Amino acid sequence: MALSSFGKILTVLDLFSVHRPVINVDTICDELGLSKPTGYRYLKELVSSEILQRISGTSGDYTLGPKIAVMDYISRTTDPIVQISSPFMREIAERTELCCLLTHLNRDYCIDVHHEVFRNADLLSYGRGCPRPVYMGSSPKVIMAQLSKRQIQDYYQRFSSQLADVDFAHDEEGFLQRMKKIKKDGYYISHGELNPLVTGLSVPIKFANSKESPMALTLVASKNRFEFINIEKLIEILQTNAVQIEQKFLALSQIEHP
Repeated sequence: MALSSFGKILTVLDLFSVHRPVINVDTICDELGLSKPTGYRYLKELVSSEILQRISGTSGDYTLGPKIAVMDYISRTTDPIVQISSPFMREIAERTELCCLLTHLNRDYCIDVHHEVFRNADLLSYGRGCPRPVYMGSSPKVIMAQLSKRQIQDYYQRFSSQLADVDFAHDEEGFLQRMKKIKKDGYYISHGELNPLVTGLSVPIKFANSKESPMALTLVASKNRFEFINIEKLIEILQTNAVQIEQKFLALSQIEHP
């Protein structure tokens, strides 16, 4: 499907990342295959909307603008699932003395939409809005396991080489079987998949009676810390809270859409 003019303008934003927060107009034009006049037109629109800002004193360097921070603030303070989940997550973090994450799975990556830490603990490269691969870590796998077979197959077909590289699955049938087991178990533990020093334990938030996509409720800590923790108790805590989050979200949905 051909992108609309607005959609083409927004592709500029895909070039920015934590590792590349400042990009020159020449790079933008080269990587998106734009002519200079078109590139400058796109950038003018984004700057006028405060989505990007030009860095003064440079030869066309751009970075994200203040509107991004405003939109993030609105999302954090009004997103109903975050508002519902955050009290449960704070209690989990205090009770377990671990970091608790709420994760959403996009088509090409997963992101944490909220996190709670215990006494300023280090999230170890996790955190709100930080994109992570869909083929590594406990959060995306426990979410994928709740999807339809067709959706699971789509993830495998797009990331088969990466899944083989991390020794998770070497063929589609093997991937489907692992997803089936994760769904049956109701949780997934990853040891050192994203960070060799970190373990993640995730359970799904299913939203079974709504159109909301499943999410993951995750605890993360050092691998050493997990060696001395009662995993079964952590799973019970996460699953109990996930059900309560689901129930509160369903109740809210019924109030808003009786």
